Parts: sequence; structure tokens; C-alpha cells
Amino acid sequence: MLATPSTPWDRMNARCAAQGWPTVCDPTLSFENARLTALAEVWRAAGNGGLPKREDFTARMLAKHLQHMTFVEMVDGRYRFRLFGSALSRFTGDWTGKFLDEAVPDAFLPSWTATYDTVAEARLPLRFTAQFRAAELAHIAAETLAAPLADAGGAVSGLLVSVAYAPVVA
Repeated sequence: MLATPSTPWDRMNARCAAQGWPTVCDPTLSFENARLTALAEVWRAAGNGGLPKREDFTARMLAKHLQHMTFVEMVDGRYRFRLFGSALSRFTGDWTGKFLDEAVPDAFLPSWTATYDTVAEARLPLRFTAQFRAAELAHIAAETLAAPLADAGGAVSGLLVSVAYAPVVA
């Protein structure tokens, strides 16, 4: 009998492999994109050693990142996009105010939900790399920082997500 992976990211990677999702979850935060490394540092500083809350971030702190990021909030067991960056909108359309299940096609919803659930369970920022599976975007790869945000009581209540897009290298 195979052992169950012990960490949220190991379970995510096992699920990605089993489902054929072109995604890898990396807890080392070894980003190729310097902007994502910088945003991970902003997240750490805002949290003062714990999980930051959305209100711990100011526009000044995030000024260089806003067009490439979104805040995702958890609402009654669903994920809703807030402050959806204009650079993200160029690839997907504007998802501001939409729930994940309203924005993402049904075929891709389980992998998106699993990604966000993994970050919430880990209570740590994680790096994801993925290749788009939509026909019109199959030439695009994404490197993502997804980091948890806390409510006033310290429970995970949302995510800060930023994406760097690049062409797929053959």
C-alpha cells in the first residue's frame, strides 16, 4: 500500500499527477519571476511572522503588483475574486466580483479549487507552475504566488494571488 503524502503540497502534486493536471506546487518559493519574489516578501512583512489580513496591505505596499494580482475571498465555501488586476484581465477577462465557479470552465474548476484549498490548508504561501489547457491559451505558462490571508480570529479567509505569464518553452 502506498503512503499518503504528508503535506498539503505533496497531496496537491499527487493529485495533479493522478488527474493529469499540468501543475506543480512548490513550497520553496523559488520564483523565476522577481516580481513574485518581491510580493512574497511584502506578504511576509505584512504578517509580522503570522498570517496577514487583507487590511494589513496598503495600496503603496502593493503599487507595483496590483495589475498582476487579485484578492480572493472565501464566501460560504466558495471563492470570490476581488480587486482583479488589469494584467490578469488581459488573459481571462475581468473576474472582479465573480465567484470561481462562475469564471472558470467546469472542466478546469477542480484544479483551481484544489489549488486554493491547498494554500488555505497549508497556511503558507506557495508557488505554482502550470501550463494553460484552454486551446486559445495553450502557448502560455503561468508562475503563481498564492498566499493565505487571515480574518480577525486568525482563520484563513482568503488569498492573495499573483500570476506571471510567459510563453511555453518547447
